[in-house]
Formats: sequence, C-alpha cells, structure tokens
Amino acid sequence: MAFRILFEGTVAKHVESPEENEDAYRMAHDRGRVVLSDGASESFDARNWANLIVEQFLDSEPSDEGIRSCIDAYEALHDPNTLSWSKAAAYERGSFATLVIVQDDPDSRTVSITALGDSLAVWSKGNSVLETAPYSRAEQFIEKPTLLATRQEFNTAVGPDESGPWNRREWSYDQQGTYLLLCMTDALGAWLLQNQEQGSSVSFERLSKIRDLGDFLELVESERASGAMRRDDTTLIIATLTSSI
Repeated sequence: MAFRILFEGTVAKHVESPEENEDAYRMAHDRGRVVLSDGASESFDARNWANLIVEQFLDSEPSDEGIRSCIDAYEALHDPNTLSWSKAAAYERGSFATLVIVQDDPDSRTVSITALGDSLAVWSKGNSVLETAPYSRAEQFIEKPTLLATRQEFNTAVGPDESGPWNRREWSYDQQGTYLLLCMTDALGAWLLQNQEQGSSVSFERLSKIRDLGDFLELVESERASGAMRRDDTTLIIATLTSSI
C-alpha cells in the first residue's frame, strides 16, 4: 500500500473545551483518502456543518448535488422558530467551512488535492517542502477565503475546470525516496509558511516528525504562548506515500 497515515490529531482553540472544536476530518485508509474541514468560528453551528461536509465527501467528489445534500442535512438539525432572535439571525446568515480532499492513486503514483478555503495541504520529500495548496504565502491567510456555506446562494458552482475559487492540484511520487503529505487547518498553515519564508526549515522538520498527540499539543501550545501561532482550533494529518512498483 503506497498510502499510510503517520499521524492524526487536533487541538481545540481552548484545550479545556475540546467539545467546542470546529475542525472535522475523516479518513479512508484503504482508499488513500483524507477529507478535512475547518468550520468558521463566526458561524452559528460551524461544528456540525464541518462534520456534515467531511461525512459527505469521504465517499464522493465535490458537486453541487453533494453540497445541497449537506445543506439539507444541516437544515434538518435546526428549527429557527425555536431559537432566540439573535441565534435565529445567526442561523439565517449561514454557517461556513473549508474543504480539503486528498486522494491517492497508487497506479499512476499521483495524489490529487481539491481545496476550497484556507486549510492547507503540504507536499514534501525528505525535509524539503516541494509544494503547498491552495496557498503558497503566509500573507494569503489574511485574505477572506471563499468557503462552503449553508446558504446555497453563497456557494460557487463546482465545475470541472480550474476557474473559480476551487483549487485542484496533482502531485507525483516516484521510487526514489518517501514523500509526505501534511493536511492542516489555517492557524498551523500560516505558522508553517511564515517560518518557511523566514528561511527556517526547523518548523517543518519538527512538524513532520510528530507521531504523538502529546507532542502535537506541546508544539501548538508553546507556539501559541509565544505569539507565533494564532489561537484557533488546530488539526494536523500526516500521510506517507511511497511507490509500490
């Protein structure tokens, strides 16, 4: 099997309240698939929205029909008539979340990335970062990203081409060495790219070697305390890809 998960873990914005974590992910190890979503904190119920998204797209590709199915499931969870006026207003404004889908194809020795929003995929060989998607610079995390919304009128149609906010990449691996694919939510992604731009490879080396949740928690909390990493729900998934040919 060319695809293997080395680490998966998440640290809530407030460690003492893990139930409030609005990041969500699912994996199908046998199919080489990872789906990650980061619910926007300003949303009414970003936690459930992110979880519905990863459930839907673990077994299907992004489509207008799939997004509509997520919206229907979300609406079934809430009756705005039973909410306070402020919560009902927040519900009407909509919930929002990112999406990153990773799919390995061992036959062609490629891994495809489909991304919307500011969650990050990182492609590396050894200690060298080869490519990142959908962002390549830390300053891009300051921009307001396009997200998947519970209001259909806010969603951009999912098309087969490269136009619009959907970002699609295909990365190849060969028989010469082992490749790593890291998926992470925005606070961690911005921290990593900032360090890369400052010419330091230490942060990536440290991050790519994490195999234990305690080590991940220590890294996130220490970088938050120093002010180097923004306090937000933070998720990391590391997979290794090697040629089986």
